Amino acid sequence: MTRSLPDQLLSRFSRLVASKMGLHFPPERWQDLEKGIRSVASDLGAPDAETCLEQMLSKPLAKEQIEILASALTVGETYFFRETRSFEILSEQVLPQLIAARQGNERRLRIWSAGCCTGEEPYSIAISLDRILPEPSQWQITILGTDINPHFLQKAAAGVFGDWSFRDAPPRLKQEYFKQVAPHQFEILPRINQMVTFAYLNLAEDLYPSLCNNTNAMDRWT
Repeated sequence: MTRSLPDQLLSRFSRLVASKMGLHFPPERWQDLEKGIRSVASDLGAPDAETCLEQMLSKPLAKEQIEILASALTVGETYFFRETRSFEILSEQVLPQLIAARQGNERRLRIWSAGCCTGEEPYSIAISLDRILPEPSQWQITILGTDINPHFLQKAAAGVFGDWSFRDAPPRLKQEYFKQVAPHQFEILPRINQMVTFAYLNLAEDLYPSLCNNTNAMDRWT
């Protein structure tokens, strides 16, 4: 697609998106920004993309507008156990240390996956805990996944994933932690699903850590 929106408008809007949503669109990505705006202009009540930009730049963005924009401007690029070395460190060092420190009276763990996308990361954390945690039923586990894209959160909460989400996953992950529900569709087991909750959070504007959105007193966040 060839860009046609004025550079001045795209420049101003890219700064607005960065400050209000924490999403960065440098000039080399303005084509993606324009494509996203064109795809949701009608949803935002504008007859065309240029009018849409002018309207959004004329007054503060509402939460509903931010959610619509997030659906168009965020990219769901993730998969189970992405960044393998990070999960090795989590399973071999970080989680065992937390578990050892909480073996006494306070058997509680709170982990936050900020920018969780479609849920593969927080579910990977839950699976890692399931593998190493002694007597899981005796622990109070909170794994919170947050994101600015409401469509991502709906998919994450459903817990059903296609083959692409397993492209770099450990062997036997599907067999051990998922049930096939359709061709190339796999649903995460209930005991893992129940360990994770999902919620909307705008890291650029919302307050955290906070009791109001359950981001307080986290032992670990990613």
